[in-house]
Amino acid sequence: MTEVSLYTNSIFEQPWWLEAVAPGRWKELLIKEEGEPIARWAYCVKGKNVFMPPQTQTLGFWLKPDLYVADSCFNRRKKLITELIDLLPKGNVILSLDSVNEYFLPFIWKGFTINPRVSYQFNDLSDLDMIYNGFSKVVKKNIKTARNKVSIREVNDITLLYGLMEKTFSLQKRRYPYSLNLFERIYDACKKHNACKLLYAMDKEGKVYSGALFVYDERNCYYLIAGTDPRYRSSGANSLVLWEGIQFAATVSKKFDFEGSMIEGIENFVRQFGATPTIYYQVKRLKLIMFIKEMLKPAIKRMLKYK
Repeated sequence: MTEVSLYTNSIFEQPWWLEAVAPGRWKELLIKEEGEPIARWAYCVKGKNVFMPPQTQTLGFWLKPDLYVADSCFNRRKKLITELIDLLPKGNVILSLDSVNEYFLPFIWKGFTINPRVSYQFNDLSDLDMIYNGFSKVVKKNIKTARNKVSIREVNDITLLYGLMEKTFSLQKRRYPYSLNLFERIYDACKKHNACKLLYAMDKEGKVYSGALFVYDERNCYYLIAGTDPRYRSSGANSLVLWEGIQFAATVSKKFDFEGSMIEGIENFVRQFGATPTIYYQVKRLKLIMFIKEMLKPAIKRMLKYK
């Protein structure tokens, strides 16, 4: 199977990305017409169950762009979406669709539940001055404060970012749920395909205050993983790293996606950058046991004070 696909909505649907986050555990559905692909859906499997791989915001279905041009193509789109759903494994399914997958009614008719989710995006990166002027006073102050303490460096060492994540979770007496090996696979794959930027805020002594991994293609740049040393949370370094990432994104992509905006504390942080809330949909089809587990998750998280 080819490493690079032309039939994707985002970097997360690329074969090389899926092999990094779920090695040997992903498949794709492909519908062709006269030998040409008109619909594709990549997904990850464990047994008969379809799941979202780690550090992957969405896994939507791709339809040939011509099918979106005219309303006359609506019935054809509906038929293809239904066909793709019918081709999925018959076990539990939990997937987050791409924001372009707005038509979700076929999922409801096929017994899925639909949960809207929100990410913040800059849909146009052509005017960075306008973007900066849209930042809150707090963000602008944090950026100014950080510039007096740190500088932004591109350091090809993903272990530094992993260390920041471990420190953050350790302070909360929690174990970071992802492995260093996963970080390394993602970073190595992205470097190979010229699809990432790893930035750190560091002082003159080389102390790392904050860092972030941005991944991108020509359409979108994603604020994928970000961490700050708990000792320097008030330094403003995370805001400076993010602003530098946005400026870089403007040189390689059309849009910028903040990701992870469903978590209250993170949503409060990214909202201050003035981006636009964007809806995408999580679709679920669960067997009884998995349904009960999913229903109990929020209560268990509240008991454990897990956010």
